[in-house]
Amino acid sequence: MYKIVNRVSVNKNLGKYWNVFQCEDTEKCDLSIDINSSVFEYCGINVFPETDYPLVFQSENALVSANSDWSKVNITLLAGKQDGLEGALSAVLMTHLSIRNGLLMHASVVEYQEKGILFVGPSGIGKTTQAMLWNQYKNAIIINGDMSLIHYEDSKYYAYGYPIHGSSPYCENRKVEISGIIILEQSLENRIEKITGIMMVESVMKNIFLPKWFEKGVNDALKTINGLLSNVPVYLLKCRIDQQAVELVEGVLFK
Repeated sequence: MYKIVNRVSVNKNLGKYWNVFQCEDTEKCDLSIDINSSVFEYCGINVFPETDYPLVFQSENALVSANSDWSKVNITLLAGKQDGLEGALSAVLMTHLSIRNGLLMHASVVEYQEKGILFVGPSGIGKTTQAMLWNQYKNAIIINGDMSLIHYEDSKYYAYGYPIHGSSPYCENRKVEISGIIILEQSLENRIEKITGIMMVESVMKNIFLPKWFEKGVNDALKTINGLLSNVPVYLLKCRIDQQAVELVEGVLFK
């Protein structure tokens, strides 16, 4: 059993990074994932185990079927090949949480003074690099260098660790209240400014993964995003890779 915001049961050992999220509470399962392989191939046709759930999408060699509230999921691997399994698992977790006050964001997350900072942006923008600077200069804990789960609970927004972390080696099983969202932009000079309105929404939205195959999930996720942006400040950080970039963020979030 894993604890990734909710309790997740998987019938397969998913490796060391998932093992970080193992929990002892096995009494209740919020999401059950059954991973299996096609039974056999006949004349080029893959024959799959019977399932009570409709097929939703395919991620390379992984076919995903789910019940209506995404609490029970089957992942069938074509010919037992695991290509696409990580993407399928990520999509399943994202979809499950979308109707349970959760989001998946392309962001590194650090914990500093018991608060969380999200560094947001596409691959290669420097999310992990900024997180490493915070670790170097402020002894902040890097929870994940590439992905973060966002969850609304107890009237607050929290960032959670996530077993999938891209090319970044950082993967911690921690939860921290979010103090701010930092949109990254590479620059020759360091400068930070608070952003609002359309610029804020567009900057954040393009770094959030939405379950486009699940209409209710998209609608509920948009409500969660609206709440997040109404309660958590968003800043644009134009920055170099140096200590001053760290000091600028600390100055606006930890006055």
